[in-house]
Amino acid sequence: MEAAAYMPMDRRQALARGQSLAERSEGAALFADISGFTPLTEALAHELGASKGAEELTLHLNRVYDALIDELHHFGGSVISFSGDAITCWFDGDQGERAAACALAMQEAMGAFAEVRTSGGTVVSLGMKAVVAAGSVRRCVVGDPDHCLLEAMAGDTLDRLSAAEQLAERGEVILDADTISAFGDRLVVKAWHTHPETGARGGVISGVADQVEPKPWEALPADALSMDQVGSWLLPPVQQRLESGQGEFLAELRPAAALFLQFGGIDYERDPNGMDKLDRFIKQVEGILNRYEGSLLNLSIGDKGSYLFACFGAPIAHEDDAARAASAALALVALGASLDYLTPLKIGLTTGRMRTGAYGSRSRRTYSALSDAVNLAARLMAAAEPGQILASQRLRDKAGGGFTWEDLPPVHLKGKQGAVPVGRLVARAEKPGMRLLEPHYALPMVGRQAELERIIHKMDLVLEGKGQIVGITAEAGMGKSRLAAEVIRRATGVGLAPYGGECQSYATTTSYLVWQPIWQALFALDPGGTLDDQVDDLTAHLAEFDQELLPRLPLLGPVINLPIPDNDLTGSLDAKVRKASLEALLVDCLRARALVQPLLIVLEDCHWLDPLSHDLLEEIGRAIAE
Repeated sequence: MEAAAYMPMDRRQALARGQSLAERSEGAALFADISGFTPLTEALAHELGASKGAEELTLHLNRVYDALIDELHHFGGSVISFSGDAITCWFDGDQGERAAACALAMQEAMGAFAEVRTSGGTVVSLGMKAVVAAGSVRRCVVGDPDHCLLEAMAGDTLDRLSAAEQLAERGEVILDADTISAFGDRLVVKAWHTHPETGARGGVISGVADQVEPKPWEALPADALSMDQVGSWLLPPVQQRLESGQGEFLAELRPAAALFLQFGGIDYERDPNGMDKLDRFIKQVEGILNRYEGSLLNLSIGDKGSYLFACFGAPIAHEDDAARAASAALALVALGASLDYLTPLKIGLTTGRMRTGAYGSRSRRTYSALSDAVNLAARLMAAAEPGQILASQRLRDKAGGGFTWEDLPPVHLKGKQGAVPVGRLVARAEKPGMRLLEPHYALPMVGRQAELERIIHKMDLVLEGKGQIVGITAEAGMGKSRLAAEVIRRATGVGLAPYGGECQSYATTTSYLVWQPIWQALFALDPGGTLDDQVDDLTAHLAEFDQELLPRLPLLGPVINLPIPDNDLTGSLDAKVRKASLEALLVDCLRARALVQPLLIVLEDCHWLDPLSHDLLEEIGRAIAE
């Protein structure tokens, strides 16, 4: 089954037999990193253009992975995860012999790609380095099945693998010193490498003295696994495409935003709850990414910290993917700060054209995004201080004016010539909770007289005590904002007090977002004040409206964006009663406020209205007739 290729082979086999994999296991890990795709990418882009070049590049990438993963599966290994042009693999029950023999076989298979000829005639050389470390690991499945499940593998063995990877060069197979020591004289070690700073040692091997018998995986019938069993391992858009019979997403070059997040603090070896903590964290991360319609593409765990790679713009693209990535980054840093078992998160953000789509072998593949912009995001993550978000200048420009930035000196990054301009993302630019100001236009409005007269008639009814709702609908660029500005000007002129809020495309699941600045202004709150000060101001204003409303004050937290603790009354309410009580409270407050002065409330971009904001609009709409 095509979808099953998105799962590791050993987990796929266990699932087909109705079994599960042990959380702790002994075996050997193999890391293989392919090099040479950057010059191949540049050659194809020059010869064929960006789009067709991306398609041919994926064909070459898939040919390489077909050869390598065929060898891996022949020796009984499983690809745990893809990371750019690299794979991390596992051989269960192996002391290193099969993994070492497989790495040598993979290196031999790479000989077929020493000279890759493009359709335009350019010849590029591809190569690989491979690293093996044997020992114990912990494995589990993490993530929300409604978003995407990920395979997680962690432990000291992975730390040794990562340390040895820093010693390997293209064309080499290296085993870490502990694994070589366990082998005795059964390896042909032709050289030793020592890291100048860490002292980590690894041996370059050229062969295994004893013949290692392959251990190929048993072929599974096409119907061994159903989509219900494997669908949770795919991103929802990928699953939908496969289920509809459209095949996988083809390789394409498209603009997107990349987010790399480094986290640490979980002791996978000694903390029995370590993997549970990781699972909870990943599920919360996916919840935040889903809010902004981003996709979690990769999880990697190692000695230099663990990291996540998320993409905004693939598989699903939006015009404001840079802003979505920035918003998600702020929410993720706040999440990390709230989890006492994690060290402060480090995040790197970039945007640019990326090669996106499904890639890998016929028997094991993934969906991801690859590009120089992705690599830059990883470099920025590594350069960030704990708790810091570093972004490229291009992402900063694309994200728009809704954020607060700190200017930083350009930074020198590995693999980049010269210093790279960066900025630190500090916060979302706060929109003050104040009355809506009349926008100023240099020229008078032309046209729309019929629409304006109808709205003026509605204002007259409002002044008679008969509330009204007006909807302005039109295609982009047709003058909605200009007409709204004229309405605000006329309303202010006849004594209406205007308040407003704006929906956001990336926050359609953020409850009451459009109402927050409106209620902050109606209660005269200062969003920059402390929580205690704002609660005191809220209490005073609510008491002015009606003292009997005070016991329900904690219900207002979501609509004024404050974490107000429940009291005995509000804590006893279930979700349905809580929602109805909040809506009734807000209507009471609005009624009391309108007795002082008639109001104009403007909700912008309501095609992005979240469900609870919509329900509140309907509830207020029914009430304003009075």
